[in-house]
Amino acid sequence: MKKIIYVLTACIMAFALAACGSSGSSENEGAQENTQGNSAGGNSLVVYFSATGNTESAAEALAQMQGAELYEIVPEDPYTDEDLDYNDSSSRATTEQNDETARPAISGEIDNIEDYDTVYVGFPIWWNDMPKIMYTFFDTYDFSGKTIAPFCTSGGSGISEAVNNIEELEPSATVVEGLRTSPSGAEADIADWLESIGAAQ
Repeated sequence: MKKIIYVLTACIMAFALAACGSSGSSENEGAQENTQGNSAGGNSLVVYFSATGNTESAAEALAQMQGAELYEIVPEDPYTDEDLDYNDSSSRATTEQNDETARPAISGEIDNIEDYDTVYVGFPIWWNDMPKIMYTFFDTYDFSGKTIAPFCTSGGSGISEAVNNIEELEPSATVVEGLRTSPSGAEADIADWLESIGAAQ
């Protein structure tokens, strides 16, 4: 009888130990999954519009630094060199920038904008402001509760007016200090800017 009780006790203890081991394994696997899901840059998106390639280079550098996703704003009707002739008062870009209601169409869309907490938004400066296609972008998506970090490429004009306009377009978002950079010093400028806004990885 004692032998039977001993065997039963041993079986119960073995079963209990196996159950504990299985539970611990599941918890560890869950922790690993959470760590992978929260990797650096997992909730950041770099969006950019680039007519000549300068902003694209800056956006790619920023995305690499932050481990962020990268999305290009592509005009439904691409800009030609003639469209971008700043000296022609009748050029497409000039006409759009002088029209408060201009909203050039964008080809494609971001399906999961709600997944991102921080959206870095890059563009060139046209007539002291962001291109009107950026207004289309901000009109398209809901940025409530998100952080918007604007950056631009420009040979001289600043970003302050564009930042002010973004704040007006997105009153429910947090718009941080913007960055103006040039192609030659983009990486160093971006690194300093990320540090200043508390976003350096």
